[in-house]
Amino acid sequence: MNVTITLDDELCREARHRAVDEGKSLSSWLAGLVRKEVRKASAAEATTLLDLLRDDAAGEIPLEIPELKDLPQPANLDA
Repeated sequence: MNVTITLDDELCREARHRAVDEGKSLSSWLAGLVRKEVRKASAAEATTLLDLLRDDAAGEIPLEIPELKDLPQPANLDA
């Protein structure tokens, strides 16, 4: 399906550069962004892990695992 969108010149130029950096056309790069956002929304609607496991699209939802340095550290009580 064809869709027409309007972007200001600077935004279009930046988006086109990002698409080229990923070896994609602007159209396929934008479609990927839309796909990612739609999948995020469906994942947010899932209420349980089982709901996510049943969702075929959930396999492409990126999992964000924090680095150990980003986790809260226990207080040093000996100091």
